[in-house]
Amino acid sequence: MARTVFPDDLLLTQVRVIQAYAALARPFDGHTAPLRRRLLEDLRLLYAHPYWAEPGHSYADLVELRRAARTRAWVEAA
Repeated sequence: MARTVFPDDLLLTQVRVIQAYAALARPFDGHTAPLRRRLLEDLRLLYAHPYWAEPGHSYADLVELRRAARTRAWVEAA
C-alpha cells in the first residue's frame, strides 16, 4: 500500500487534535472550556482543509492521516 503524503499543516492539526483528546481524557480540576474550544477549531481546520477538496481522497486517507499523526507525536515525545 502506497503511503500518502499529507501537507505539514494538516498533519500538525491532526497531532493537536489527538493531543487535545488525550488531555480531555485525563482527570482535570480546572476549566476545560478553552481546551474544548481549541479542539473544535482544530477539527474545523482539519475537515475544511483544501487537501480534502482535491479529487480522489477517501475515508481511508483520513485513517492514514491519523496513523501518520500518531507516529509523528510518538517520535516527538521520544
